[in-house]
Amino acid sequence: MVTPFEWGILGIVALGFVVPAWLVAFSYVKRARQPEAVEPNKRYFAYAELLKSLHAQMDPKSRTVRNGPLFAATVRELSNYPEYRTLSVLFLEEITITGSKKFDNVVRAELKAVEAGLLEASDA
Repeated sequence: MVTPFEWGILGIVALGFVVPAWLVAFSYVKRARQPEAVEPNKRYFAYAELLKSLHAQMDPKSRTVRNGPLFAATVRELSNYPEYRTLSVLFLEEITITGSKKFDNVVRAELKAVEAGLLEASDA
């Protein structure tokens, strides 16, 4: 048989676990619903790294691309930065693909597609 004192202790222990658990759950849900604050310069630095990567993938002496698939994927990433579309289009216009191998065609098509997408985004 449980005495009233023991019921009181059980109630205090239950409240001691339940109330903090609800507070933690409530604060977690509240924090999850808040939009994530983006550091203002974070996108700029990511874009700058992307341009550095594109520049590093080009061989300055022979003016060729060292890794066609990686270059095509990196070019595609430029479309994720529409706020820099003017610079991206200028950069893409300066790239000339002269080869006729499979990856040369892939990179050429990717350059045209990304450039068209960025120009289309500037019209919208």
